[in-house]
This record gives sequence, structure tokens and C-alpha cells, in this order.
Amino acid sequence: MLKKILGLLLLCTTVFAQDKKFLNPQIKFSAEYFPSSDIKNDSNGNSFSYAKAQLGFVYPLISRRFALTNDLNYKAYAVLLNANASYALPDYSFLETKHQLVSAVAGPSIIYNTGNKNTWLAGFNVGMAQDISLLSNTEIRFTGHALFKHKTSGNFSYHIGVVYTFVYGRPLPLPLLGCVIRTTNKSKLKISLPLSIAYYYKTNQFDMLTLFIQPDGDQYNFSATDDSAFAGVNPLTLRMRYRSFKAGLSYKIGVSDHFFLTPEVGLSLRRKISFSDGAIGDKTTFYSGDVKPFPYIKVGLRYLLGDLKWKRNGDNFLLNDERLDYYDLDDPTKL
Repeated sequence: MLKKILGLLLLCTTVFAQDKKFLNPQIKFSAEYFPSSDIKNDSNGNSFSYAKAQLGFVYPLISRRFALTNDLNYKAYAVLLNANASYALPDYSFLETKHQLVSAVAGPSIIYNTGNKNTWLAGFNVGMAQDISLLSNTEIRFTGHALFKHKTSGNFSYHIGVVYTFVYGRPLPLPLLGCVIRTTNKSKLKISLPLSIAYYYKTNQFDMLTLFIQPDGDQYNFSATDDSAFAGVNPLTLRMRYRSFKAGLSYKIGVSDHFFLTPEVGLSLRRKISFSDGAIGDKTTFYSGDVKPFPYIKVGLRYLLGDLKWKRNGDNFLLNDERLDYYDLDDPTKL
């Protein structure tokens, strides 16, 4: 028995030692601002603005890359632990109270690349999203994704799967279908409907320009205290929903091997805010307002911790995902 235990410990030590040759833990931070914009068809001239900051951490529990075989297969697998938190300041001109919204999620994601053709991906998160004054009555929620990707040639791959997300303002299970088309030796088009459409252009060995359109939204448990607009509403079931589409341009800059800076500008379209006092997935609302389109700005930072184990250079960004950008695997829209 003692020999078996020692053997198991040795195996675990070997696996984690291999992990040190592949992936690094990383810290992410982003901040974005949506200036005040009028609510359409509002006779009182009300407006809405939004600011949000996010902090994330990714830790590779297990990861391994196998050596390139004679037939150019490139096998790899990874198990990552992802944690993300956000702090948002919405400003509704028709409410007396200034609200503070917080969210936090954590969970594992798994990636298994069988070689040059097939990749399996899955992730699961547990978290919450609510008004900061309601933290004593936290409500747990879940998100996740599962995808299969297949490369048919050096210029084309497709993926299919399902995601469970709040990106459209309420919990929805969505089928996911998309493809990656390599357009030149420096660019590719990536489509993941209904989550994103993006065009990537590599300006040099480390920097990437991206044009994209994607949904952006969330649902928060909202405080009904001190706002006359919510008189008579059950304070335990009040929810705020925000939904929009971003059409933007970002530029990822490799400041160093460890540090990446990504400024972003764009237009926020088809914006809607609504309030509901039903269950977490209830479609009904007692208030809904369309917000006029308006430009936004965002900046993102990403830092890889420790001695760099795997440098992303050469064509790693462009090989149609048979070599995944593992440092973005916490976000299924980037897969």
C-alpha cells in the first residue's frame, strides 16, 4: 500500500513538473466606460451610463504538450482554474440611488487536443452577480460551455457546441456554430455564432489588430431600497438586465514576453436596460428602455506570472487553432 501511495505521489509530481514546461498562471485586468446616452422615446429625457472594471486569474492545474510527431500531429491537454470578478457603476437618471454592482465566478476549464485535427473543450463556472447592498442574500448561478473543433485543412476549421450564458441579459442555453478561415498568412476570420464575429490581422510577431462584433450583457440582482420607482416590488426578486452589441476595434500589444496591453474603442449598439421581479430566468419585465447607440472605450491588461515556459510567437496565432491560444481559454468567444 505504501508503495502504491508513493507511486501515486511520484506520478502527480511528474505531471505538475511537466506543467512547468508549458503554461504560466496569469492575471488579467480591464476597465471600460460607456458615456451617458439618452433613453429612446422617454418624455422625461432620462439617460443611462455604465462603467465597469474586471479582474481575473487563470491557474493551470495540469497541462502538457506532446512532441510534434512525424505526421505533424500536435497533441496537448490542459486543466485550468479560472476566477473572475467585476465591479460596475450604472447610472440611471430616473433613480434616486447610485447603485454598485458586483459579480464573481470561478470554475475549471478543460482542453484536449487529439492532434492536428480535433480539439475538445469544456468549462463550468459557479458565481453570483448582484447589487453590493444584497451581498448578505447571495444567489448562486451557473454558466458553462462545451465545444468540439475540427480542422479540415490548413486554411479552414469549424466548431460546434453549446454555451450557457448571461451575455444576452438573462440565462440562455445557446447552440454554438462557427468556423475559422485563414485569409492570408497574417490574417484570419473567426465566426462563432451567436457569440462573435472577428477579423484578426497580425501586424508583427507579437501584436494583433482585431475588428469584431459581439453581444455584451448581464443580469444582476438589484436593490429596491430607497428608489420610489420600485415601490411595491419584492426586494428579493428584483433583477436588472443589460444587453447590447459591441462593434469595435482592439489592438493587442506585446509589451514584453510577459505583459500584454489591449486598448479598445467601439460603438455600443441595440442597447436595452430592463427590470424584472420574477425568477432568475423569467422573460417578463415591468420596465424596459432602449438606450441610444454611443461610443465606448476599454483597456485590457494581461500579465503572465513566473518564468515564461512557452513563448507565443511565429505563427501560433494563425494556425487555425490546432495550436490553441491557451491564455484566452477562459473566454469561449475566443475559442
